[in-house]
Amino acid sequence: MKKIILNLLILFTFSGISVSQNSDSRSGKDKKRYKELTILHWNDFHARNQPYKITKKDTVAGTDNSYIVGGTSGMLGYIKKNRNSKTLLLNGGDDFQGSPISTITRGKSQIELLNLYDLDAFVLGNHEFDYGQYALDSVMMLAEFDYLCANAFLTTKNKTIGDRYTIKKVNGVKIGIIGLTALDLMTLTLPNNVSDIKMLDADSVVNEGIKYMKKNKCDLIILLTHVGVDNDKMLAEKFYKDVDIIVGGHSHTPLFKPVIQNGVVIVQAGSYGRYLGQMELIVDRRKDTLAEYKAWLTETVMDTAINDKAAGEKVDKMLEEIEGYLSTVIGTLETDWKRGNTNESNLGQWETDAVRKATGTDMAFLNSGGIRKDLYKGSITVGDVWEINPFGNTIVKINVTGKMLKEMFENFIFQSLDKSTERSSGDRVIISGLMIDFDSEDGTKGNYIKSIKVNGEEVNDERTYSISTNNYVGAQFAKYFGDVSGEIKPLDTGIVDRDLFIDEIKNQGVINNTAEIRMRDISKTEND
Repeated sequence: MKKIILNLLILFTFSGISVSQNSDSRSGKDKKRYKELTILHWNDFHARNQPYKITKKDTVAGTDNSYIVGGTSGMLGYIKKNRNSKTLLLNGGDDFQGSPISTITRGKSQIELLNLYDLDAFVLGNHEFDYGQYALDSVMMLAEFDYLCANAFLTTKNKTIGDRYTIKKVNGVKIGIIGLTALDLMTLTLPNNVSDIKMLDADSVVNEGIKYMKKNKCDLIILLTHVGVDNDKMLAEKFYKDVDIIVGGHSHTPLFKPVIQNGVVIVQAGSYGRYLGQMELIVDRRKDTLAEYKAWLTETVMDTAINDKAAGEKVDKMLEEIEGYLSTVIGTLETDWKRGNTNESNLGQWETDAVRKATGTDMAFLNSGGIRKDLYKGSITVGDVWEINPFGNTIVKINVTGKMLKEMFENFIFQSLDKSTERSSGDRVIISGLMIDFDSEDGTKGNYIKSIKVNGEEVNDERTYSISTNNYVGAQFAKYFGDVSGEIKPLDTGIVDRDLFIDEIKNQGVINNTAEIRMRDISKTEND
């Protein structure tokens, strides 16, 4: 649609601040030409079905202020409060993945909850594919709303995995909506999850959708995307002559005021249901464009007068149904499990040892940042493992030469010691099957390591060694280990780390491990 914006009003709020509504003073023929429209939107909910706590620091008073936001009950309540007969309701994707109920039900819980909203359109995000393309195609059959995905083609079924586009009519305004999922979908999920998916050229499918909308005389064209703000800007650069609004997701960006790119209005509402995005528009139906608009975010602060009680009860009921599984006792812990970003940790070492044992590799590495909870001694439940390891990473295998292994840890130690780099902030590598002595006071990159042994033997530069790690470390290899002389080719085993740990806890029954010094700074030892 041609861009002629007559009057731009951009307002934004935080929770509790109201936004005044300009009344439309037009009358007669003008009222037929100019139509009011409300758009409500949210994205990247990630199965945060229960309300959760936010803490803000008051820098003046020096105190922390905490309050509850979000959840299905909160988001639905705020939507109902702000919805009317002139409202279009949109979701920018990634409702799956982030809590046990989503993974256990393979997304079914999220579709059942999304059905409560009476959505106009939902775009598939990359995490909707986390349980596999066929599981997604199957569970979406339960959806009571239009779900879109113009650029991911399911080859064996000869169709896109969602509708390419849809047309909605709200308050006399004909709105064309085109859906795009993550442009780099094939690298954002496991290969097996998208083995039957062919990614279509985004520009081509948008052009096709625009032609369809023009043929059907739409007043507005909206791109509903899960591609991130930067890619939204690129789309706006290309399609500004026809696209009016981009409602986005993926980058978890709370746009408290919209981005205007070549006259295209780009909005996104952060993540985890903390914010509801709101737009108030006046559409010029004669010129097929926006005459006026304002856009803002409202924080979904818990309010018993707003939160939807029935939705909250449905979530509680769902959790009751899996509570038995999550509360299942699978072992006994005789020593507290502790995490550590700066020190060796018995929890991290136990998990890394378990990965090496299960995969049969020479050594194993995990990142300490992926371990999210300590555990006190006592019974170990399935739910404990889920909370310790919430991401559901898979295990990958990598082969390296001894020479590459030395390069990796020279780089790792240098990055850890260099306070100007991101690596110095923490998230250490936890190792198994490997013992390293290094000298932090040597001060010369390439000379830190004094001894590096794999299973008790000094590393041979020419020998090939096998490593097991999680797919995050595999994908972010350079972040931890810098550039090395050989090629790194992670091979995904498909084994979910959490499942591996549950099996090993069951196998051991009783666990009592203490942390070892596996990476020793000899300069500190000698000084002590």
